[in-house]
Amino acid sequence: MTVDVVTTEIVRNLFLSAADDMLATLVRSAFQPLIYENGDAAVALLDRNADVLGQSSGLPLFLGSLDESVKEAVRLRGGTSWLQDGDIVFFNDPYIQGTHLNDVTMFAPLYLDGELVGYVAARADVTDVGGRDPGGGTESTEVYQEGIRFGPVKIGTKAGPVDDIIDIIRRNSRSKEMIVGDVNAMIAACRTGQRRMLEIVNRFGLATVEACRDEIFRQSALADRQVVAAIPDGAYSGKGFLDNDGVVLDQPVPISIKVEVQGERLVVDLSNSPDQTKGPINCGRAQTIAALRVAYKMLLAPERSFDGGCFRNIEIVTRPGSMHDAAEPAACAWYYSSFGLLIDLFISALSSVLPERATAAQFGDSMITYFVGQDRRDPNGTCMCVEAHAGGWGASASADGADGVINVLNGSFRNTPVEALEERYPVTVTQYAIREGSGGAGRKRGGCGIVRAYRFDAPTQLYLWLDRSLTPAWGLMGGEPGLPPRVEISGSVERDDLLKVNALQLEAGDRLTIMTGGGGGFGRAA
Repeated sequence: MTVDVVTTEIVRNLFLSAADDMLATLVRSAFQPLIYENGDAAVALLDRNADVLGQSSGLPLFLGSLDESVKEAVRLRGGTSWLQDGDIVFFNDPYIQGTHLNDVTMFAPLYLDGELVGYVAARADVTDVGGRDPGGGTESTEVYQEGIRFGPVKIGTKAGPVDDIIDIIRRNSRSKEMIVGDVNAMIAACRTGQRRMLEIVNRFGLATVEACRDEIFRQSALADRQVVAAIPDGAYSGKGFLDNDGVVLDQPVPISIKVEVQGERLVVDLSNSPDQTKGPINCGRAQTIAALRVAYKMLLAPERSFDGGCFRNIEIVTRPGSMHDAAEPAACAWYYSSFGLLIDLFISALSSVLPERATAAQFGDSMITYFVGQDRRDPNGTCMCVEAHAGGWGASASADGADGVINVLNGSFRNTPVEALEERYPVTVTQYAIREGSGGAGRKRGGCGIVRAYRFDAPTQLYLWLDRSLTPAWGLMGGEPGLPPRVEISGSVERDDLLKVNALQLEAGDRLTIMTGGGGGFGRAA
């Protein structure tokens, strides 16, 4: 069956619109600020093969792996015969979805007249799923320390939520009813997606919708082949270092990448990735694929949204048992630490043949702080605030790098507004500013990082995870690197040499200043 271009574009945009409605349901229904303020979530519509039809804006790192996660979950349960109309499947196993335990993936099959025609999927960070430390901590050495782990289980059926599963989740989380509220928000998002998807199918008919899908996928696959074919054949490589794995603090972790272009095919080889580490920087293969998809789209194909026709000419090679294709019991709480570096290495590797497209490196790491302390609204309750901080992006041949932007992995992620932070948590923000001079010099300068300073108004436990001080954002074509991150703590604790901290006890009146890294410059400075 063939379809005209107008119908194809209408269906394409209806897929995207339906995904936006799913995300709006999730964000507006969520209980914890990490979702409704920060936007730590993503959704997608998938066809019967679990290939992407449409996705909302959201965290690119999530969007690039929802399809792979659903495919793996279905495979592990022996195929689709396990599923029934009305089911919603829940899991957070990092070796399936690729991320850490705090991220929850849900998907729901979509049936029409008893026939499976697609799926809707959602993922969100629910802050805490138990474990040794709130939120997983920074010093875990096994996944068992990081919280409760679920393989694919049904959390909803046609009869309603599965209360036994929800009770297990509640009992294992410090967030209690808040995590239940977030779970219900994800269930509601899936139900919204099912309704919207059925509206599209009933309006146009399944045959027309699938014909439009085939045409959309054909266009995307053709565009990818043309983009890669325009790159000179050859092998390109890069190498950098993470500061450490969070546990063995005096041992840098080398990260290397090889990109080979063969006509219309592109092979990204990570087989030299280190063995899975003792510290929690490991990830499942699905999330490594997602990170490299982000790198590819950022450099080579930003014009088109991601769908199931994308990346068919791209092969990603990982080595089982390595930190980028980890297996049980590898710790995964800070799985994304290497991904900003991987993306920068991918872009820099191709910069010699794509100088007009490439950008210098960006600050790279998510620069996480989180606090555990007394809830201002409940004297007997505790709360946890998680923030990912912005930094400087790399310059390009035509423009300075952007100041104070979230890193490339996190897309639409936002930090917590000062008003919301101070209303709920025992902290006061005393400074929020651009870190002047932190961007690398060049013909085009790198973007500047930020300064965010806090005063603690009650005893609080501090957790920090900042990286990329050993491999700060480098320049291209003679540009200078940006400044690395820096942290200053004063009061009952006086330190200016810490980038990673697990449950450091601070007292009322203590102060914390976070200074994030700047981006690299492009070209020699005049």
